[in-house]
Amino acid sequence: MQKTDLDALDLKILEQLQGDARMPFPELAERVGLSAPACYRRVRRLRETGAIEREVAVVRPRTMGWPLMMIVLVTLERERAHTLDQLMRKLAAVPEVVEAWYVTGDHDVALRMVARDMESYDELTRRVLLGEESVRSFKTLVVMRHAKPMSPMVPAQG
Repeated sequence: MQKTDLDALDLKILEQLQGDARMPFPELAERVGLSAPACYRRVRRLRETGAIEREVAVVRPRTMGWPLMMIVLVTLERERAHTLDQLMRKLAAVPEVVEAWYVTGDHDVALRMVARDMESYDELTRRVLLGEESVRSFKTLVVMRHAKPMSPMVPAQG
């Protein structure tokens, strides 16, 4: 589903659900100005068409035993589609890699990673990055404080 397939009510529903995916339908319907059954039908359609990819619980990494968080900027030896795809598949299978992005700029890949401690992070980088021939270098930024949690996206204007 493309943004152009969504009307203003769909966008209002999505804004609300980003803040609380468990909001009861009567409350959601009231916030967006619909009846509860009409709101339910729209949410079901948004799920079925993929506008809502998935609904998850956002849990603090520390709660799950991961007190350290790092942003890791990776530079590849050569930026080739096959090499990049192979690395991204490998990273997708590593539980400590929370998110991975192919990016532009001085680096090729940006990662959000978690670890129990610096020793486990060292072991992880040896296993995942240093042992990978396609990786030229990487730079680690240790997150000192989570200053702003992921916030709901608002519809683009225009």
